[in-house]
Amino acid sequence: MNSPYQTIVVSLSGLTLLAGCAVGPDYAPPLPPPLSASQFSGSLGQVHAGVAPGAVEVEWWRSFDDPVLVTLIQRALAANHDVGIAAARLAQAKALLREDRQGFLPQGGAALGYEKRRLSKAETLPGQPRHSESYRGAVDASWEIDLFGRVRRSVEAGQAQAGSREALLRGVQAGVAATVAATWFELGGIEAELAVVASIVQSQRDSLALVERMLSAGSASEFDRLRAEALLRSVEVAAPELERRRAASVNALAVLLGEVPQTFSLAAAPPASDALTVRAIAVGDPAGLLARRADIAAAERNLAAATARIGVETAGLYPDVQVTGSIGLVAGSLDAMGDAGMQSSLLGPVIRWNLLDTGRVRARIAASEARTREALLVYDQTVLRALQETDDAFKAHGTAGSTLGLRLMEAAANREAAHLARLQFSAGAGLYLEVLEAERADFASRRALAVARTNQRLAVVSIYKALGGGWEICAQASYDCDGAGSLPRTTQLAGRP
Repeated sequence: MNSPYQTIVVSLSGLTLLAGCAVGPDYAPPLPPPLSASQFSGSLGQVHAGVAPGAVEVEWWRSFDDPVLVTLIQRALAANHDVGIAAARLAQAKALLREDRQGFLPQGGAALGYEKRRLSKAETLPGQPRHSESYRGAVDASWEIDLFGRVRRSVEAGQAQAGSREALLRGVQAGVAATVAATWFELGGIEAELAVVASIVQSQRDSLALVERMLSAGSASEFDRLRAEALLRSVEVAAPELERRRAASVNALAVLLGEVPQTFSLAAAPPASDALTVRAIAVGDPAGLLARRADIAAAERNLAAATARIGVETAGLYPDVQVTGSIGLVAGSLDAMGDAGMQSSLLGPVIRWNLLDTGRVRARIAASEARTREALLVYDQTVLRALQETDDAFKAHGTAGSTLGLRLMEAAANREAAHLARLQFSAGAGLYLEVLEAERADFASRRALAVARTNQRLAVVSIYKALGGGWEICAQASYDCDGAGSLPRTTQLAGRP
C-alpha cells in the first residue's frame, strides 16, 4: 500500500508533466512594412546622388575627418548623464527580471519559534495542566507549480521589458553622438559667421575712413559719412549675439560631456570650409533600419512585454497549485529539542482557485489586450515615422547641397560687386549709395553662406541619426559606454564605500 507521501509525489509528478503549456497568446514579431530594399534606397537615390545601398557606417562621425569631433563623441558616450540614466534604468529592468526568474525556484527559510499558551477550563480535562510551552525549529519551503504558465509569462514580460530598456539606452547613445556632432558643427558655423563679421567690420572701417578723407577733400557729403558709420555699426552689432550663441553652444557641449559649464574649456571650433566632402552615404535596407533604430526596437519589445502580460492575467482564471513543506523539531523545552521523537515534518499540495474573482480577472485580461493593441499601433507608428524621418533627412540633405552651391555663387558675385562699387566711388565715378547697397548685400550673402555650410553638415548628421547608427560602437569600444562607471560627485549612495 502506498504511503501518503508517495501518493503526493506521484500526484505532483503528474502536475509537473502537465505544466508544459502557458495560457495566453504566444508572441510573434510584427511583419515589416511592404517596402523593398530597391524601393527604400531607390527613392532616396532619386533625391540625392550620394546614396549607396551598402551597410550603414557605424562610426559615421569619422567621415568628417575631424579628430576633435571624434574625441568629443567618445567623451560624451563615456560620461553623458542621459546615457547614465538610461543605463541605470536598464540595470533596474535586469534586476527585476532576476526576481521574476526566482518564481521557478522554491521559496522559504528557517524559523525558530516559542509559544506559551494558557487554556481555558472548557479546553482541558480534569487534572490536565492548563499551561503549556513549546519550542519549534524548522525549515519551511513552498514551491509554485507553474501549471498554467503564470511564472513563464512573467519572465517573458521581464525579458521583453529589459530588451526595451536596452534599446532605449542605444537610442540615447545614438542621440548623444548626433547631438554632439550637431552642436560642434553649429559652433563651427558661429565661428565662421564671427570671422565674416570681423572681416566686414574691418572693410567698413576702411570704407568709413575713405569717406571721411573724401569729405575733407569735398568729394563726399556728411550724409555719405553718416550712412557709412551706420552700416559699420549695423555690422558690429551682430557680434554680441554671435558671442552669446557661441557661449551657449560651448555650455551645451559641456553638459553633453558631463562637465560643469562654468569650468569647461574647449578649443575654438575651426570655421567650416567652403564645401563638405563626404563619401557616399550607405542607407542599408528597411530590415536593417528596423533592426538598427532604437525607438523601433524599444516599441517592438514593449509589444512583446504587453503580449506576455495577457498570459500573466489569464493564468488568474485557473487554479494556483503550490507544494508546501516543513521539517524540524518541536519540543516542550529547549533541552528536549534533540530527543528522539521530537522530529516533525509536513508535505502537501495546496490548491487555490479564486472562483469568485473571475470578473476582476477578466477585466484585467481585457485591459492587457487593449494595452497590447495600443503597443502594436505604437510600433506601427514608430516604423512609419522612422521611414518618414529618413526620407525627410535625405531630401533636406539634397536641398542643403543645392542651397550651398547657389550661396557660393551669390557670395562670389556680391563680393565682386562690392569691390567694384568701392573702386568706382573712390575714383569719383559712382554714388556712395551704390557702395552701401553692394556692401550690405555682400555682408548678408557671406553670412548666409556660412549658415548654408553649417546646414549642409547638420543635414548629414540628420541622415545618420535617422538611419539609427552610432550606438554599435559602444559594444566595441574600450572606454565605458554606458555612462554608469561612477555616480555623480554629489549623488553617491549612502553607505556605499
